[in-house]
Amino acid sequence: HTLAFLHSVVQERRKFGPLGWNIPYEFNTGDLSASMTFLEKHLFDNDISWSTVQYMVSEVQYGGKVTDNMDLRLLKTYAKMWL
Repeated sequence: HTLAFLHSVVQERRKFGPLGWNIPYEFNTGDLSASMTFLEKHLFDNDISWSTVQYMVSEVQYGGKVTDNMDLRLLKTYAKMWL
């Protein structure tokens, strides 16, 4: 559920223009699907590395589109708090 919540927050911030994200990014359901697929596969391992999950979601799946340092910092903070 927290992954879906993260996705909804990321999407909602787009509505506020430069107050939401410094640069308008094209986040979509593909980012959520890829993150969920990674999480599902990662959950079947015996040891869950939450730092790896946070990294993959915040810096690879969603963060791969982010070019502004402050936006990336915010995205990493969300992942750290919620994942």
